[in-house]
Amino acid sequence: MKEYIKKNKKGLILLSIGAILLTFSLTMHHYINKDEMIVHSISYNVDAEVPETSRILSEEEILNIFLTNNTDIIKFMSDMFQVDNEVLLNKLREDYQSINLLDTDDLDRTLLDYMITLEDSNPEMFSNTLNTSDPSKEYMVALIKYFCDYYGNVDFSIAAAIAQIESGYSAKSMLNKNNIFGGMSSGGLIKYKNIEYGIYSYIKLLSEGYFGKGLTTVESIGRIYNPTYNESGVKIAKPSWVTNVTNAMNDYANMDTVEIETLLSLKGA
Repeated sequence: MKEYIKKNKKGLILLSIGAILLTFSLTMHHYINKDEMIVHSISYNVDAEVPETSRILSEEEILNIFLTNNTDIIKFMSDMFQVDNEVLLNKLREDYQSINLLDTDDLDRTLLDYMITLEDSNPEMFSNTLNTSDPSKEYMVALIKYFCDYYGNVDFSIAAAIAQIESGYSAKSMLNKNNIFGGMSSGGLIKYKNIEYGIYSYIKLLSEGYFGKGLTTVESIGRIYNPTYNESGVKIAKPSWVTNVTNAMNDYANMDTVEIETLLSLKGA
């Protein structure tokens, strides 16, 4: 049987049209791509033989199976960016080839890249209505880790510690605006449409505005983030802020990579 499947690579899934029943399993891990689907998405009756008559699933059918199997992560992205889930699914059907959706080895990154680009090119699809919730600290910290892994250059322990010092992950005045890091604009505390988008925006800011510019220590970040002046009139990071952030970093020294299943579990807790 394994040899038969190997000879039918490149996304070909055999579906019996005779007496032998082949059923699809929709319990695949969400990172399984088109080629892996061949091996993992067919459940055989233990006594079944390879059907003499079979047909090849179309790529559209394979895509529908893929989208169904990855419902949770797609819904997470549509909720975070506030785009109708059915609209997003239809756009993915239109664009799946250009983003290599069926062949990705990192669906989280592929979808997040796609959503960021789509929001920029089709802003009319997205809602910016403020939606507040009552997220747990564990969920917010997990979101920080998730987006730090996405950007790659942001030190998670620094990002999580700054948020702890700025908001304690509990300040209602900040959570009501989905802002856990104290980001300000000319109009006051910046407002984000939901907590996921707010934390994504925070890590994006750190990535592009700090770590991406060589500001990678608490002291160098603090000179911009929370500055003061010393006796000589030199701009420095506020010493008490540096101490507090540095101490808080110990609480976030070791945290494993956060998968989408963990985020969904914490979000619903």
